[in-house]
Amino acid sequence: MAIKKLSGVTSVLFCPYKNDDSLDLPGLQKNTEYLVDFAVKGRKSVVIMANGSTTECYANSIAEQQKVIETVVDTVAGRLPVIAGVSQAGTRQTVALAQFAEAAGADFAMVMPPFYHHASKEGIFRHFQEVASAINIGLVIYNNPDVSATLIPPDFLVRLAGIDKVVACKDNATSSADLANKAFAEDLKKLTLLAGHGEVQYLAAASYGFAYQGFVSFIANFAPDLSYAVFTAVKQKDMVKASQALQKQFPIWQFVAKVEKRRESISIIPPGLKTSYAYMSVGKAAMDIAGLHGGHLRLPMEDLTGDEKKELKKILQKIGII
Repeated sequence: MAIKKLSGVTSVLFCPYKNDDSLDLPGLQKNTEYLVDFAVKGRKSVVIMANGSTTECYANSIAEQQKVIETVVDTVAGRLPVIAGVSQAGTRQTVALAQFAEAAGADFAMVMPPFYHHASKEGIFRHFQEVASAINIGLVIYNNPDVSATLIPPDFLVRLAGIDKVVACKDNATSSADLANKAFAEDLKKLTLLAGHGEVQYLAAASYGFAYQGFVSFIANFAPDLSYAVFTAVKQKDMVKASQALQKQFPIWQFVAKVEKRRESISIIPPGLKTSYAYMSVGKAAMDIAGLHGGHLRLPMEDLTGDEKKELKKILQKIGII
């Protein structure tokens, strides 16, 4: 099995919708081609991720998820690696979507621990084992405790890494100790570790021997130069330059925090494990402002207000995105 490289910036795509709430597939094609063009012309290490949380996979029917995967794979046409999210609440359903992704031409299938009912360690292991045995492409483990209510500790990740076809982990690690333990684990050296919380986490992870080979980003969708500047600086082990690159995009992160604060959450997920999904509202609006295809979010997620979009536009102008 030939496995493509997963290092670099992994851009997790947004799923644009038309005004009638149907999939905007031409918009998805254009968004994807924009990233492919950026990568190919600049000879940059970019990976495309489709049907992830940011792609609103949970709000799309199985048929729509399949259409998203097909559209992205066909648009990329082998020019970049493609990761297809295939996570479902049950193992059989996950296997079916993983097999579809392989047949469609995806290079990797990304799977998180089962959600809805929370399985034991053995049940989770068997879940990943079952999916891996059913496909002939690389399997990416998605450690996302906010969505799955399951946190994969370093020792269990070592066990999962022993499953044939497991090649990487999108790691939404929740502490510096977690990052360090995975970065320094000899048994995880063969695994490609990707910082799941984007540029901010990637810079922190670099402190532990530069073991994380890349990160997953929503900002790369509309400002790939800003994201790639962080990756390049860390790869060069120039942490001052990396910090400066991160600081340039930090107004976006600060705005995400501001948007989240304006919306009351009653989630019982502890703050240290919780993801601010306001980034999706900000990201989709930024796509539209930047001349790409964002569109609205499907419920239950909320769009930015008109005033917030004006505020975001000023931020994007100030940092030179538009």
